[in-house]
Amino acid sequence: MLPTTNFMIKLLVKKINPKFRFANSSIVFLVISIILLGSCAKEPGKIGLVIQPEESKLQVGFSDTSTVYGYSQVIDSIRSDKLSVSAFGSLRDPVFGSTTAGFYTQFIPSSGGHSFGVERTLDSLVLQLYYEGYYGDTNTMLTAHTYEMTQGIHKDSVYYSNLYRTLNPIDYSNLSFIPRPNDSVILIPSNDTIAPVLRINLSNINPSLGEKLLNATPEQMDSLDVFQDFFKGLFVQSQPIYQDGTIIYFGLSSSNTKLSLYYSSKANDTADMQDSLRYDYYIPSTTATVNKYEHDYTTADPAFKAQVLNGDTLLGLQEFYAQGYGGTQSIIKIPNLNSWARLGEVAINEAKLVLPGTSGDEFFDPPAQMFLLEIGEDGLGVTLPDQEIGEFYFGGGYNESTNSYEFRITRYVQSLITDTTKVNNGLYLFLFGGSVHPERFIFKGNEIDADTNRRLKLELLFTDL
Repeated sequence: MLPTTNFMIKLLVKKINPKFRFANSSIVFLVISIILLGSCAKEPGKIGLVIQPEESKLQVGFSDTSTVYGYSQVIDSIRSDKLSVSAFGSLRDPVFGSTTAGFYTQFIPSSGGHSFGVERTLDSLVLQLYYEGYYGDTNTMLTAHTYEMTQGIHKDSVYYSNLYRTLNPIDYSNLSFIPRPNDSVILIPSNDTIAPVLRINLSNINPSLGEKLLNATPEQMDSLDVFQDFFKGLFVQSQPIYQDGTIIYFGLSSSNTKLSLYYSSKANDTADMQDSLRYDYYIPSTTATVNKYEHDYTTADPAFKAQVLNGDTLLGLQEFYAQGYGGTQSIIKIPNLNSWARLGEVAINEAKLVLPGTSGDEFFDPPAQMFLLEIGEDGLGVTLPDQEIGEFYFGGGYNESTNSYEFRITRYVQSLITDTTKVNNGLYLFLFGGSVHPERFIFKGNEIDADTNRRLKLELLFTDL
């Protein structure tokens, strides 16, 4: 017990009135106990420091100075069959150049073995497409060109966005229109109101396709394989535009999407002519459909062309790019991670890849989600171990407040530090769902922005074991 404590106890006992000394003895013992406990107490954070050797204390640190850089390259193509929506339209981007979208599709008859009668007259052939959504400026005037396929596609095959199929050279539509994806349509002359659709008359310019379908025999209509060999389907393509633009998403498997043949006929030689008959062809989800995307970089920004087309990867120090529809992807390199092994045993508590964007774009919205894969020894993308933890942990979503994306790649970084023999080929960075999303993004390189201090970086929180 400390001398000061003895003095305080004596002082307390002396000041207590004798007639109350025994009655209040419990109070005295309580006060004495508090003083004794207080005199022996230490700060909780310092407990054990006396007996813990200095060299055994864990050192926690933070670093954002690891070398990391990115650059971009053209994607040859992207798988584009069996998608949830089919794309049509055109965009003109001041940085990325032009993108044009169209689609191939098969049809199936609404009933097997159908007969159109002995005498038949074509009224019209109308392709009706249901609007599912859009990207860009719907005030843009688009022009639709429609061709019959002379080389088919098959539902069990895999197709990519650069697919080429031979076509009948006749353009059955050449229709210019302003998209109305939010407006219901009133049909004439029935005055029926239906959901927002685009209706394209395929018999105004040339009636030959409508007449071909009208003259199909019951045998050609009875078997699906026979019918799809007789009529292989349509290719609907947008004409490129010269400013801004829009991409329309059509739901081909919707019941509001169909190819309608309007005609008049006699059931037999003695029957009267029946007017205003209609027969429909549909595009169920089991039918083959393929989106085709074309990128024209002729009008792209010179810095973009120098990096992406001509391979000047050093330009990635300023900025690099990612684009949907099989356009552009980025390569992220973190070349010196194994140098951390020189510190001895290091535990990476968190490794966060921070990918800020350049100044925002007033017209083109950013992608909602980016994706990251490890580059395998064969050049193919490999799932990162951090992705297995879950999307919320892994990240990749767009942060509007910071105009950036972030990924946690803790396990990946730790694996390269733990095993210095592991090949480090870098990472692929691209749009999540790039087969159906045309968005694009410009990333800030690893050169520090003097005004905002924003740059590509790897933030490491680590423990030296």
